[in-house]
Amino acid sequence: MLDSYDVKILSAWQERGDLGPVEMAELISLSPSQCSRRMQRLRKEGYTQAVRVVVDPAKVGIGITAYVLLTMASHSPEAGEAFRKRILELDEILECQKLTGAADMILKVATRDLSTFNRLLSHEILGSPEVSTAQSSIILENSKSTTSLPLRYALG
Repeated sequence: MLDSYDVKILSAWQERGDLGPVEMAELISLSPSQCSRRMQRLRKEGYTQAVRVVVDPAKVGIGITAYVLLTMASHSPEAGEAFRKRILELDEILECQKLTGAADMILKVATRDLSTFNRLLSHEILGSPEVSTAQSSIILENSKSTTSLPLRYALG
């Protein structure tokens, strides 16, 4: 069970994953030793999945980010596993989720330009025997992008 200090630590980590116990202590008004113990426990218990840096896409040559809705040709476990293996090899695919509703899957992809997006869509995604149809939407403007979860639910 999490208490309010645990939630404060997780909240601060969501904003700045590089915080150490001393900086965390200053932010949440708890001693550095207490913060250190709590931070270690939260990591050990699996409350954190990873610590990453957010890279500016434009600075590294990414000009197109898009969502692609997929309808699968087959819903067999074997076809699903084959597709999963295929997309894990493509670093342009940032996210893949299985959905309810009209589409079976949604992908978030990032490529250099329209030409590389077209190649990815035509050859790698639609060229996959597990995929029946794809509908893409290119992101024109990013108004909000976060991985921060609403932690107010953590306290029950």
